[in-house]
Amino acid sequence: MAKTGPERTGSLYWCKSGWRARMRVEVDGETVQKSFDLGTKDKAVARIKMRKLAKMNAPAAELEAEATQLETFEQAARRIVSESGIKSKDARLARLRLHVFPALGHMRVDEVRAGDLRDVLNALADAGASKQSCIHLRNDVSAVLGELWRFDVLSENVCKKVKIPKTAKVDKRERAVIPDHKLAVYLAWEHPIEKRRSAVLERQTMACIVRMFGGLRWGDIRALQWEAFETTDGRFSYGWAPREKTASPQKLVVPDMLRPILRDWWERAGRPTEGLMFPVRRGDRAGGQRKAGSIAKALRRDLARAWGIEALESVNVMRSNGRPDVRCLWVKRREPDAEELPLLEATQFTLPVDFHSGRRQYKQALADAGVDMQSAMTLSGASDAKAHQRYLNNTAKARELPAAALPNLSITAARLNLAPGENSNDSGYRESDLNRRPHAYEARALTS
Repeated sequence: MAKTGPERTGSLYWCKSGWRARMRVEVDGETVQKSFDLGTKDKAVARIKMRKLAKMNAPAAELEAEATQLETFEQAARRIVSESGIKSKDARLARLRLHVFPALGHMRVDEVRAGDLRDVLNALADAGASKQSCIHLRNDVSAVLGELWRFDVLSENVCKKVKIPKTAKVDKRERAVIPDHKLAVYLAWEHPIEKRRSAVLERQTMACIVRMFGGLRWGDIRALQWEAFETTDGRFSYGWAPREKTASPQKLVVPDMLRPILRDWWERAGRPTEGLMFPVRRGDRAGGQRKAGSIAKALRRDLARAWGIEALESVNVMRSNGRPDVRCLWVKRREPDAEELPLLEATQFTLPVDFHSGRRQYKQALADAGVDMQSAMTLSGASDAKAHQRYLNNTAKARELPAAALPNLSITAARLNLAPGENSNDSGYRESDLNRRPHAYEARALTS
């Protein structure tokens, strides 16, 4: 007979087989206290199951069958990700919701097989996703199933059997870096609209910090706080680089060139002694830390306007009610030149500029200045020599072969190396051809 009346409540208790729930149910028309094996050693899962049983208006036999049922993958994923302490849990849940829940969300966690995840990753790779995106998604699923495995809900984490599809794209293009003379033009630019100037100045300050203070990563910039610097009297003689990736804050001397820039931003912020240097500017999260999303598009937009590619002009437009109007809009005045194009747009060889480009430029500047690798890794907070070396591969920098390494292909050398009689008409060549066709004669001399 189905239960009626107030909603049931229950309590959890532990036994050797795992968590069990004790609650009052009706059996053969009588209300009795009954225990249900919840089939889990994870207390969080046990609580969820107990609440679900308490809400069900069903006979005891049906409740007992439901108690041993495992969560679906979507239920487990939402619970585990929301309870995790990682900062990127919103991004993780978004990836799972977009790519995994439609295919695996309805399955019980014990029904998920390696082949199911392999199909999801193959579909993602076939859609043009990069290898790194596939790695992220596999890690997202592994975080869920791995947590269930650690609490003995699952016998294994099937993600360990799954390899990244070979069809996934591997983008080996490097990020372009802003040359110092182009960066100087950007820093001298001021937005023509006053209410937009503060946001532009913020990005300009960020660009200076990345370029001159430890090659900070974008996550470090978002986490940077005023108390990390010596703000007394606006000295800014030293500061602590957050180094969130390695969790090893690092004390660095602030270069003389950077100090007035930091002091100006500090004074504009009201000379604070604590708090975030670059918090969210407006909205419900105003004052809080920025999310992981980049503002690289805004940076590239600033660069295009500072370099004169776009200009603010009065444009005649037609309003929705059919009446004419005049508005100030950014209009493209010219095409980017050969130096600007790879900084603003992806090319065959490079990716456009973002704030992480400043870290690459910082490391390359250390190498160009002759700083040894150990010191450069210390200054940039790097812990992996191979990863550090990748920053030094500057595809956009034209290399020149030293003159001493060039072969001797002079006409005189070619003549001296000609075999006797080869300058006669019998050879098919004429003496005058030496001036008209030097490459053929020099190549023949080298191969003789």
